[in-house]
Amino acid sequence: MATNSQKKASRTHRRRAAARGLVRVEVQAAKVDSGLIRALAETLRGEPNRARTVRSTLERALIDPEVTTAFDVFGSDLPDEAFAGIFDQPRQKGWRGAGL
Repeated sequence: MATNSQKKASRTHRRRAAARGLVRVEVQAAKVDSGLIRALAETLRGEPNRARTVRSTLERALIDPEVTTAFDVFGSDLPDEAFAGIFDQPRQKGWRGAGL
């Protein structure tokens, strides 16, 4: 059991972190990746210039850069036949209350 002073210290620490815009995130990862994840978190938390670079690199690597918006899909070079029948379907009425 934690003492009252330990509980107070933890609350104070969490309150200060929240005031700085930080949130606690817990992840499970392979042991070999733990150092990398800690370094990533430390960089994102405390080094704004490097964090910007890391974020953009991760976004490019993890998020499909080819499709970023609906316009990219519908404004693509796909033939009109690819969208045939999609937009002329009638709207379903009462679908929200059907499963209740």
